Amino acid sequence: MLPVYKRSWILGEDKYVELEVCSTQKGEVTIPSASWSLTPETAAEAEQSGACEVEGNRIRALIEPQKTGNYTLEITYELPPETRKVRVMVDVH
Repeated sequence: MLPVYKRSWILGEDKYVELEVCSTQKGEVTIPSASWSLTPETAAEAEQSGACEVEGNRIRALIEPQKTGNYTLEITYELPPETRKVRVMVDVH
């Protein structure tokens, strides 16, 4: 089972979600690119999306949900030769 990450927002806040990628193998982690999408629980399409800030093994996405309710933030990043995804549940009240 995958871990579930959860964050709380107050409507009107814009905040960063930050991830640190660690490797089980020796050596530094290099992430060439990462992107994000923010989708309301009740919608099929993303409300917002964009490119993440990447510095070394850290990924940051600045998000600002537009309505109250539950969202899924999906971060997709490259860790050659793989593409990986992380989901964060965002509760906006």
